[in-house]
Amino acid sequence: MTSPHGLPVDLLDRLVIIRTLPYTPQEMVQILAIRAQVESIGIDEDSLAYLGELGERTSLRHAVQLLTPAMMLAKTNGREEITRGDLEECDSLFHDAKFSARLLAEQADKYIS
Repeated sequence: MTSPHGLPVDLLDRLVIIRTLPYTPQEMVQILAIRAQVESIGIDEDSLAYLGELGERTSLRHAVQLLTPAMMLAKTNGREEITRGDLEECDSLFHDAKFSARLLAEQADKYIS
């Protein structure tokens, strides 16, 4: 018997399919602000907005993972709050998964296979 999604009809009847949507930049900023507060990381509104844009361009996971190295960079420079410059420097040092995969595909001839 053929059924939608390749699942048996009785199993499909028991499942609930919930439609999800990607986060908006404002929702990402809110999530990042909560995460920064939980981790006791000081960050200004401009930096949060930049991080939201970065999360929209790459992924929320990548944006969240930039908080800790940016805080380390700010503390190294004698500041207690992350600035946009810290985030830009961290973004140039740490690439997201999609960028890394694209870079490996483009430079595949330079690696041993």
